[in-house]
Amino acid sequence: MYNTYFGFKESPFSIAPDPRYLFMTDQHRDALAHLVYGLNSEGGCILLTGEVGTGKTTVCRCLLEQIPERSNIALVFNPKVTATELLATICDELGIDYPEGSNSVKTYIDRINAFLLQANAAGQKTVLIIDEAQNMDHTVLEQLRLLTNLETNQRKLLQIIILGQPELLDILAQENMRQLAQRITARFHLKPLSRFEIKAYISHRLAVAGSNIQLFDEKAQQKLYQLSKGIPRIINIICDRALLGAYVENKARVDLQTLNKAAKEVFGEQQQSKRKQAQWPAYFSAAAGIAAVTALTFALIQSNVLKSFAANVSTLLGTQQQTIATTPVVTMEREPEVEVKAVPVADEAIASAAVTIETTQQAETETETTDSIEVSTASDTVSDFYDLIFSNALDSKIQAYADLLDVWNRDYDPSNDGNACNFAKLDGLSCLHRQGNLRSLAILNRPAVLKLYDEQHNPAFIILTYLNDTEATLRRGDETINISTDVLNQYWLGEYTLLWQKPPYYNAAIQPGSQGPLVQWLDQQLVRIYGQNHVPTIHDTYNEKLRSQVIKFQLSKGLIPDGVVGPHTFILLNSELELNTPMLNTRKG
Repeated sequence: MYNTYFGFKESPFSIAPDPRYLFMTDQHRDALAHLVYGLNSEGGCILLTGEVGTGKTTVCRCLLEQIPERSNIALVFNPKVTATELLATICDELGIDYPEGSNSVKTYIDRINAFLLQANAAGQKTVLIIDEAQNMDHTVLEQLRLLTNLETNQRKLLQIIILGQPELLDILAQENMRQLAQRITARFHLKPLSRFEIKAYISHRLAVAGSNIQLFDEKAQQKLYQLSKGIPRIINIICDRALLGAYVENKARVDLQTLNKAAKEVFGEQQQSKRKQAQWPAYFSAAAGIAAVTALTFALIQSNVLKSFAANVSTLLGTQQQTIATTPVVTMEREPEVEVKAVPVADEAIASAAVTIETTQQAETETETTDSIEVSTASDTVSDFYDLIFSNALDSKIQAYADLLDVWNRDYDPSNDGNACNFAKLDGLSCLHRQGNLRSLAILNRPAVLKLYDEQHNPAFIILTYLNDTEATLRRGDETINISTDVLNQYWLGEYTLLWQKPPYYNAAIQPGSQGPLVQWLDQQLVRIYGQNHVPTIHDTYNEKLRSQVIKFQLSKGLIPDGVVGPHTFILLNSELELNTPMLNTRKG
């Protein structure tokens, strides 16, 4: 309904597990790497767990896209079955014939084993995926373990991927499940998104759907984190309802008010009421505590000790007698040791208390002053950043690409050819346009042109020349500015362009079965990187041996280990082998 209004090609917050919408946080990248590693190992079980809605199924779908075409996949999404029913389901998924009527476990196992042997002989991989495995009975889990015993002398015949909620970890930790747990060759637990990842997550899904504008303001995003606790499925449901609300109210963005309305509709009045009722015990406890403290304080005020304390303060501080005597609780909280056991040192304790109060107040004043200076400095930095980026936004694109080529020591004159990427091709470079996050750029480690947006959604371009965990350096012409990554992310939605050096003979990514001189070039580079640990192939075909070395390299560099040698892998190969390539992890430009 709201897609046309916001310019979407499709709904950005569907809860369907579409791999295109998989937002690769660091942990999702690690999860996929673990799954790919397990998938390329010699059989066994792969375990992926996480809370409801954290993206387990979506990660699994992404993994399936990387499985070779000549593979057999069996999906079991209803594990509330008996052991015999599970085997029958596997046969149905793999297209294995079995006699009609009641069959024994042995009948199914024999048929499955025969199929797996035939598939293995044909060079095919067979993968069984079990979803919601926490619902499986112990006897069914035991049958799953027995399936891992189907093997040849060289390898396991069946690769099993198990998806489940956190309680599955408790099940596998039980003593009678230890044999299945020992079969697990790779495991990963997905956690909810962090507060900082939610903004990037929203931007990613909006971009995939066709919008490069951040449609949720800052307050709405903060509230979204509180409501969703970082669970992607809940984020999707609330965001979908919030966009519908913004459409109905004819708003350009989702503000806090619209998000609150959407959350109220999603969670329902009853759930909101239950949450309020659940707070009453805490309120009563807090009230009881306050009452107890009040009663204790009143009793102390009536005591001779406190009266003596007030009298001593009056003597010591003169005109301040009435003020301090009427505020004994503050003094007692700051210096509880004034409950003096020996009367002769009472005045010293009071004097110490008075000095402590004065010193503390002075320290607080100094802290407030320091804080105000820091806030002022931070505010000035943000103001300078904003002026640098958006003061001349119309010409910023030409300048940014000129700066990028300058970092690569190329002289670019935009008056001759307005297309910087065409100019770069003439000098052996190529532009790479991508949508990602700062983590993506940190992995690729290349200066990049960023496309930023101001509060009115007007675009501007600038080059990123340095990046670490907390700070980024931006450059326009001869001007540079250091800014926190948090501030940068407020204006950047993930669009970037970088330059990379194509290898000789390059015209497409290397995939299994690719042949030619580019494969030989790749083989030679792996020899340079791994030395004696890499045995070069005598052919020019991208075979399984080369692919396994590429996956090893990709894993070591934080890339998705898919074995496909595309621009990202070539970029990091260049980083490993070339010393004159501009990097983000050194202050250049």
